[in-house]
Amino acid sequence: MINLYQNFKMKISFLSDTIYPYNKGGKETRSRPEVSIVILTRNAGPRFNSVLSNIFSQSYKNFEVIIIDSESTDSTLASAKQYNVKIVRIKAKNFKHGKIRNLGARLAKGKYVIFLTHDAIPKDKNWLSELIKPFNNRKIAGVYSRQVPRKNENEIDKFFYFALYPSKSILWTKNNNSQGDNIFSDVSSAIRKNLLLKYPFDNDIIVTEDYEWAGKMLRKGYKIYYSSKSQVIHSHSYKIGPLFKRCFDIGVSYRTIYINKDKNSGFIQKGLKIQKQEIKYLIKNKSAHLVPYAMLKDLVKLVGVTLGKKSNLLPNSINRRFSNYPRYWK
Repeated sequence: MINLYQNFKMKISFLSDTIYPYNKGGKETRSRPEVSIVILTRNAGPRFNSVLSNIFSQSYKNFEVIIIDSESTDSTLASAKQYNVKIVRIKAKNFKHGKIRNLGARLAKGKYVIFLTHDAIPKDKNWLSELIKPFNNRKIAGVYSRQVPRKNENEIDKFFYFALYPSKSILWTKNNNSQGDNIFSDVSSAIRKNLLLKYPFDNDIIVTEDYEWAGKMLRKGYKIYYSSKSQVIHSHSYKIGPLFKRCFDIGVSYRTIYINKDKNSGFIQKGLKIQKQEIKYLIKNKSAHLVPYAMLKDLVKLVGVTLGKKSNLLPNSINRRFSNYPRYWK
């Protein structure tokens, strides 16, 4: 690990003062892995044990695990040291979604780089094999998994995940997507390392670095594959305030991603269509009493994204209040 760190330090000088080696559990794997699983962590909590346990229970075995930790103060690193992983620690103040994932790609030895968030639990033993299987098609640049909501999730947020991650796989091309489509997610994804090194994530984008990268690859003629057979258990329930901030940041990114203004026209229509499906879902699942709250959350999403798109017209003092990342607004 020391040699790996020293070699990497010379290559990535812009982060060399924020990275240092850490002990890893298990024995060194001498053969070069085909797959590198990169997990970004910060206070992952007790659920992280299940994430790691399910990773090391996969039917596909030729992989390494790299954990990039942003100053966790809980049991995250103690859990990690129980497994054969490589740990890199960075300063939390230097964390950026795209920048640190690019770091993971440069550290990776594998042909394919897997990105997994610290709270996404592989659902079964075939999560990894199904995630890399589509790469038999050389035009596929990236693959992402189905996200199955947790059993105790509320019905509003369950619908969100069912809508964005359907039971049928999808092959995305530059001709069959528009704004609002879920074309990628690095909650659980796989990318060809050679392409990621050539076409890295945007280092400075505030969020949705995965959408930005996938859109860029589609425009270059590559394809993105949604694998419904590769599944992780993952979901979040946002209250109104955090939801607004999340959507504001997404809107900020959309202003960068969707340069082609012609793609904006169907955004609201698509949202209204999904809202109708949401209402039907709630009624069908005996949760009609949640419809008013669901509509309120949908309105908050729309307002947040819209203001985020217009953030260049707002003073940074306001943007800092609206955003989850006040340090972004210097």
